[in-house]
Amino acid sequence: MGQSMEMGTIHAGDFLRRFCSTLGMNNTAVKAAQEAVQRSEELDIRRSPISIAAAVIYMITQLSEDKKPLKDISLATGVAEGTIRNSYKDLYPYAARLIPNSYAKEEDLKNLCTP
Repeated sequence: MGQSMEMGTIHAGDFLRRFCSTLGMNNTAVKAAQEAVQRSEELDIRRSPISIAAAVIYMITQLSEDKKPLKDISLATGVAEGTIRNSYKDLYPYAARLIPNSYAKEEDLKNLCTP
């Protein structure tokens, strides 16, 4: 008789550490990305967890000194550049709610590229 194995829900945060590590992001950026991903779960964004993780990483790196090209994020996450762009477009209006104040102030958010 086969046994059923309970599969848990997949969250964007499950992938984040590995992706950030692959991209060589610093601890401050990783913590900000983790917090942003947690906050994104409160929103009704209908995207896959991996797409949200990739878009959050893109958003966080655009606010840092160590900006990462979309192509690099795409390679590290396995998410197509167009999908990251579309997920970013969905997250962008919520940037002030997603990005921790300890990482970027409201005026810094104006430096994010408009989708």
